[in-house]
Amino acid sequence: MATASQIDAIPLPPTQAVFDPITFSVIRNRFEAIGQEMTLAMEQTAWTSVIALARDYSCMIYDAHASGPRQVTMADCLPIHCNSIRTLLMEIVSVFKDDIHDGDVYMSNDPYRGNTHIPDLVTAQPVFVDGKQVFWTVARGHQLDTGAIEASSIVPAARTIFQEGIVIPPTKLVDRGVERHDIVELYLSNVRYRDALHGDLRAQLGACGVARKGLIELCEQYGRDEVVRYSDGLMDYADQRASEEFRAIPDGVYAGETWTDTDGNGATDIPIRATITKKGADIHVHYSGGPPSTGSFNATYAVMMATSTIPFLYYIDSDIPHNHGVLQHISADADDNTICLAKWPAAVAGATQNPADPMHEVINIAMAEAIPERVPAGGAHTAHIPNFNGVDSRTGKEWGCMLFNSGGGQGAAKDADGWPVLCTIAGMGGLTSASVEQLELLYPLRVEQNEIETDAMGMGKWIGGPGLRTRYRPVAGDMECVGFGEGLKNPPHGVNGGTMSPGGGIYIEHADGRRTFTSSAGQLLIREGETWNGVSAGGGGWGNPLDRDPEQVRRDLRDEWISEDTARNVFGIVVRDDLGRSLDRDATEQLRAELRTRERPTIEPTTPAAGTWTQQNMRPGDRYLEAPTIARNFSPAPQER
Repeated sequence: MATASQIDAIPLPPTQAVFDPITFSVIRNRFEAIGQEMTLAMEQTAWTSVIALARDYSCMIYDAHASGPRQVTMADCLPIHCNSIRTLLMEIVSVFKDDIHDGDVYMSNDPYRGNTHIPDLVTAQPVFVDGKQVFWTVARGHQLDTGAIEASSIVPAARTIFQEGIVIPPTKLVDRGVERHDIVELYLSNVRYRDALHGDLRAQLGACGVARKGLIELCEQYGRDEVVRYSDGLMDYADQRASEEFRAIPDGVYAGETWTDTDGNGATDIPIRATITKKGADIHVHYSGGPPSTGSFNATYAVMMATSTIPFLYYIDSDIPHNHGVLQHISADADDNTICLAKWPAAVAGATQNPADPMHEVINIAMAEAIPERVPAGGAHTAHIPNFNGVDSRTGKEWGCMLFNSGGGQGAAKDADGWPVLCTIAGMGGLTSASVEQLELLYPLRVEQNEIETDAMGMGKWIGGPGLRTRYRPVAGDMECVGFGEGLKNPPHGVNGGTMSPGGGIYIEHADGRRTFTSSAGQLLIREGETWNGVSAGGGGWGNPLDRDPEQVRRDLRDEWISEDTARNVFGIVVRDDLGRSLDRDATEQLRAELRTRERPTIEPTTPAAGTWTQQNMRPGDRYLEAPTIARNFSPAPQER
């Protein structure tokens, strides 16, 4: 809630009639509080790990404007979810037109009608007050299973959308307060883990209902039309403040290029490019890139729109509401028939991570030229979020879970080291690591290791968030793993003189000690007595490492975030061989002076496949598999390279 001094400082929108500043602040915070209540309701009532423990869901409030629903507020959301929902809501409005009534709830997951990807099931409820629709409450949750050809919500090797599970067009799930049990049954009959997914569906319905109740109470307190007027005013306020900040970015055309590790089916190092045209307060992003993925890693229209907006929201003041007033300043398009925009019936289930993460990142690479002090270094991509499943040999029961505990770090930014456990840029820290105790209680696996990996981040004046080393072991029968994502071979980049991350890797350690390394995307089998091991990429570094505070480098060395070799050869730090590893300041100054003769690039790397971790960690007898499958690579036993 804003303080009295903050309220006095709010520049109220000039295009509206006079607003009372206290009421303006109260209603703004009420919208956010209702969204937060909605968010908590969903988290605390969901059944699956991906929603209840990892929080891969988002809750939003939209208005019912004549031009189409507009985002009013988002609470604790994943940006890839909330910045892309308008297209789907407009499709629902277009399909049902005058058949939208009080008590209705709609559902859809169709990625070719405005949704992000098939796993993100959307439920939307119109809010009527005194017979007039004024808002929408919306919940979007990642489903643990979609009925795809494999027991996973994302199957990297899927070649068409028909292999990715049930597609639900805009559909009326509740009709004027009466649930359509035939629709519920149709949905649940097409997915695995029926009871768990039914629980998640009810959690989404409950969250929408919680927000509906709060919005009706708000309208009863202040009056329906007055709440709508203040909602419009909030968008004008965000528009005004965002316009000022966007105008401060130099006008121009900026271009960037990066690469994604895989298309899910064996193609590697696919280029992704963006050209950003900035003029006045408006920004246009044009994507181009390599050929469409033959697997599930193709962007949908909704993902393209979301990735184009996310970086620009954190370039500006975080106090500006993330509503339609800001989003309307950013537009995007993409070349047809590229990985950056899917063409039906291409598979798209991986869209929100790959190519979304590199599509997001390429904007940062491009904008580093224009606003270097606002642009962060590269963050970890979705390379270490395994989707495990199997049959518990003790009970005969099928089980499955998606885990975010081994996610990598965020890139550093000016004045700040990167966050740990980012997991994916598309989530921007909104996902969570599940409690180890809960995981081991709920599923037949053990988390044997989950700790920071030394030297796993990019180095700079500010260092990236660390990567993690994680090890899982099945304890009651073999388990399968469907991995998806990228960012191991093409790791988070360094900016403004910072170094790139070394990347990371994934391998299975077999009972005989041999190891099978794999790409981030693929289907694996982990037998009892074996372990799944992952080292995630840390974030990239920001600024020249030789400008980092020497005492902070010494502490990083003491805490084993970095090695002595990195402290000396990258940061130019010399420590004495005493108990406290004290800093030798004279030797440090001399070494740093020598190292400063090496010029650091603005962006690193500038070529594909620059990651070094896997090559440095493979041993004789290990094998490497690109886009593996169980049938081809894990039966009956591991084969020599």
